Amino acid sequence: MNREWEGAVATPSSQTVAPAAPLPSEPAEATLDRRYVTAALMIVMVLASMEQTVTSTAMPTIIGDLHGLEHYSWVASIYLLACTVTMPLYGRLADALGRKRVIIGSILIFATGSVLASFAHSMTQLIIFRGIQGLGAGGIMPVVLTILGDIFTLAERAKIQGFFSGVWGTSALAGPALGAALVNSFGWRSIFFVNLPFGAIGLIVLMLKYHDRERPHKVDLDLPGVVSLSLGCTAILVLVSRLGPEGWSYPMIAALLAFSIIAIAYFIQHERKAEHPIMPAKLMLDRAIGPSILGSFLFGIGFLSLDTYVPLYVQGARGGGATAAASVVTPVFFTWAASGVIAAPMIVRWGFRRVALIGSALIITGFTGLLLGAIYHAPHWMLTAILSITGFGFGPTSMSYLIAAQEAVTYQYRGSVTSSISFFRTIGGAVGIGVLGTVFNILIASDMKQLASRGVRPAELLDPHTAKALAPDVTQFAQHMMAYGLIFVFAGMLMFAVFQLIVTAMMAPGKTGHAISKAEAIEALAG
Repeated sequence: MNREWEGAVATPSSQTVAPAAPLPSEPAEATLDRRYVTAALMIVMVLASMEQTVTSTAMPTIIGDLHGLEHYSWVASIYLLACTVTMPLYGRLADALGRKRVIIGSILIFATGSVLASFAHSMTQLIIFRGIQGLGAGGIMPVVLTILGDIFTLAERAKIQGFFSGVWGTSALAGPALGAALVNSFGWRSIFFVNLPFGAIGLIVLMLKYHDRERPHKVDLDLPGVVSLSLGCTAILVLVSRLGPEGWSYPMIAALLAFSIIAIAYFIQHERKAEHPIMPAKLMLDRAIGPSILGSFLFGIGFLSLDTYVPLYVQGARGGGATAAASVVTPVFFTWAASGVIAAPMIVRWGFRRVALIGSALIITGFTGLLLGAIYHAPHWMLTAILSITGFGFGPTSMSYLIAAQEAVTYQYRGSVTSSISFFRTIGGAVGIGVLGTVFNILIASDMKQLASRGVRPAELLDPHTAKALAPDVTQFAQHMMAYGLIFVFAGMLMFAVFQLIVTAMMAPGKTGHAISKAEAIEALAG
């Protein structure tokens, strides 16, 4: 192992090292600058989190204008793919080049993609430009979280991370309403222009008020590692996107699976020998980091599966509309935000593992209630209450994983571990949705054939206008079919939540790691 990695993982003894004392004139100015920087980071994060849901609302209008219905799914998929596979690279760049350069570059790439997408004249162009947007978004979220890890102490960051989680969830929920309003008032191209003024504000504030500190570090981007990880993850995401009946053929499944295994195996082997790996094995095997990353992967499965399949259950299996589905899922985000405020002092007092275990137990409780509610046809208000418990678990677990990993390393490796947390959460969600969706499709395949023989298409079951025109016996059969398949999906979500609890128990106890002092936070902000 190269000597540069020695000391990457902080030890308890590092907490006793006295940081350099700040200049007497720094605190007041630095405090004001930190408020500006925090506000700018929040604006930038809101743009990235809202982008996906704003666009999804406008897609029917876009397809009506540009045509190309067969390419519909790629508009969202290319954004998610580009965003996900570039996260580790941005984390490495943030450590090597500094946070400021990388976050500014990410914002500029995102803004460029937004402008280009607004002028798209075909679905092919829109897909390409959405990919450029995704390339910028991949650097926004992990680097924003990294900067927060630099400029706030543990006690401060626990509070601010909870607040940011709430803002992220709220902005994602507000996306559909904003998208609909923009499309109806100004046309679909306006959904891309709306990013620009807010992005410009965030960019200007960060350029003027955020002064990243310089640290000697070799700029080695580990291109073989980046390429192999990107190819492997791309193959996995493409594979899970069309598993199950009427999806990929068996030869195609075998080819994608073999390719992803080879690429990931090469990546793992390469990272063990690389001088400057994007995911250092030494860090990944640390008890404060490894379980946090694996826990984030499992967390992504639970969170994004809930967001995907619970609305399907409410609308498809229970006959509710979009409003009913939103009323069941929306409280999850609010309790998530509230739990962040509650969990902040708990993390400081009890440590990461204990708080993450409490959160994991609440997630298991919520998913158990969801499964039982689906089996025994619980009313909507009961499902809402049950899932609210899950939201109270999401906050402590996600926050504990992130802060535990950040506190376990020194400044020059915080970008790598932060991007790894974001990367694995996103990959976990994408893989989980694909795998659970495959289970669902296999279970309802025979029933779908019966419906098809009667001329009923799946889309008609979820469209409130066409669903009313179906015969009562067809509607009842379709609802029973979806409820049956989703019971097993919810059982799978519960199983992954149990795995998450087991992984969480493997975290290092207490508050081990490199506790960031007030002076270090000021130094990270002031340069």
